[in-house]
This record gives sequence, C-alpha cells and structure tokens, in this order.
Amino acid sequence: MDGLAQLLTSLLLSGIVAFLFAPWVIRAALRWQVLDRPQGYKAHATPTPLLGGLVVAVSTFAGSVWFATASAPLDLVALSALAAGSVVILVTGLVDDLAGMRPAHKFLWQLAAPFAAGSLAAVLGVRLELFLAWPPEAIIVLTVLWIVGITNAFNFLDNMNGSCAGLGAIAAIALSLLNWHSGETHVALAAAALAGACLGFLPFNWPSARIFLGDTGSMFIGFSLALISVMGVYTRGAEVPALAVFAPLLALGVPLLDAVLVVLLRLRAHEPPWVGDRRHLNHRLVRCGMQPRDAVLTLWVAGAACGAVAVAVPLMGVTGSIVLVVALLGGLGFLVFLAGTEGLS
Repeated sequence: MDGLAQLLTSLLLSGIVAFLFAPWVIRAALRWQVLDRPQGYKAHATPTPLLGGLVVAVSTFAGSVWFATASAPLDLVALSALAAGSVVILVTGLVDDLAGMRPAHKFLWQLAAPFAAGSLAAVLGVRLELFLAWPPEAIIVLTVLWIVGITNAFNFLDNMNGSCAGLGAIAAIALSLLNWHSGETHVALAAAALAGACLGFLPFNWPSARIFLGDTGSMFIGFSLALISVMGVYTRGAEVPALAVFAPLLALGVPLLDAVLVVLLRLRAHEPPWVGDRRHLNHRLVRCGMQPRDAVLTLWVAGAACGAVAVAVPLMGVTGSIVLVVALLGGLGFLVFLAGTEGLS
C-alpha cells in the first residue's frame, strides 16, 4: 500500500468510527446529564451534551491502531509521547467537563495539563527542530511553550458550532500532507487519523450541534496538532529549508491569530484572558451581519488558505514562497478588517 493510500485509509477508518460512535456518546451524555447549559456569553438555547472529545479521541486512536501492520516505519518514541500526552489531556478535559470548574481554576488547569503533557513529550525526545545552536534545555522550554500555546488556542476556538473541529480537520490534513512529502509517514498517518476523526464528528456539531466537543475535545485536538507539528521534519526535501520551518505555523495560522487577538483585546480591556467572551473572529463576523454558519465557513476558508500555503512553501523557491506568504498575510489582515471592531470595547 503506497503512502497516499495509507493516509486515506487512516482518515476513512477514523471518520467512520467517529460517525458511528457519536450517537452512542450523545445518548450516554444525556443519560448521565453531562450537559453544557446556557449561561453568560454562551448562545445555545438548550442544554447540549458534552463528551464529543471522547468521540474524536477514540476515533483518532482507532485510525492509528493499524500503524503496527502498515508498511510505514514506526517511531515508537514519538507515538508513545503522543499517546501518553493525550491521556493526560483527556483526563484533564474530562475532569473539567464533569466537574465544571470556576474560570480561574479552569484556566490554570488548562495551562497545567498541556504543560505536563508537553514536558512528558519533550523528555521522551519529541522536540522542536530549529536552526538554532541552543542547549537542549532551551529547546525543551520552547517545545513546551509551543504545545501549551496551540492547545489553548484550540480551546479558545471552541466557541461556535464547527469552529474547532472544522479548523482542526483542515490543519491536520495540511500537516499530514506536509509530513507525507517529507517522508515522515508515521506522523502523516497520525495527522490523517485526527483529520478523519474531526470530519466524522463534524456532522453532529455543525451547522446545528447535537453534541459539543467540550474541553476534552478542544484540548485533545489542540494538543495532538501541537505535538504532530513538532514530530514532523519540514526541511527534508524543501527548496528553502529556512522557510519550510515555518510551515506548521502557517498551517495553524487561523487558531493562532484568533487566540492572539482575543488575549490582546481582553488585556486592553483590563479583563483576565481566561474569561470567555464574544471577541473572537467568528463572533465579530456574526455581529457584522453574517449567520453563524457563514462565519464558521469563512474561518474554514481562511484555514484552508493557510493550509494550502503551508503545504506549498516547502515545494517552492524563495521568491514564490515570499509572494505566497505575503498574500496570505494580506488575506488574514482583510479577514480581521472584515470582522470589524463592533463590541470590542
């Protein structure tokens, strides 16, 4: 089985498992009353089942099980780091979803979990590969900070039906193609499994939601993407290795942009960054007149553009890469302008 067929098999398998498993989890959440109830800035009208993160996690693992029989070589250290860190994230998310923490405690919990999982991964040997002659300790710190940042960027993004799962699927597909091109087949397969799980879950979460990801799901998606992006080697076979290093940053561009803007706006308003609000890009697009479904679609298009540029940059020379990146930054700037400033004060 060739590489692309393996990726497709992994994506389809995890997608089918997610699609079949989601209804069972919905019934279980309703029976156990594990529900997200409308309050504060949350716009949904009725209590909605949580635990969608279990659907994504179980499906991702199912799409990854056949690694042992696939022809791709395994990196047991990297996969062990991914599995161990994922367990930490899942347990943390479940505690939050089931117990319902206060915002400040929840924020500290959401920082501690990816910090612990990222530290575990870094100690096991999964670290950022950069053109930096820095000591291992500094690289470990950078790796942990990256994982904490990406995990919480996706957790912030889980604020409207389809936002987190859709952008997670798009970023995972981009990272899968990037790693397939560079020969990191085991990383590409893990990313494809995550993409399939998100896509299989999406019909139950968008355009109307029968189930929410919860912190279990948003943190699992963010952590998995963060670690997958670190596991990859993006300079192998790249036309301009120094630019190819930024490919994961580009693939995750929309979640990072949204998180940075929201944190800056909350700090400017002298509000704690961990308290949820409606300053996110999709909320601002809705205030400008879009329907929620269209706002999420707009973010998906922006995410797809980021992913396409991320995949293209390692294949192109300096001039072409710079032109693409500048065009992408211009498009993201236009998205921020389109979202407007209403309701930010």
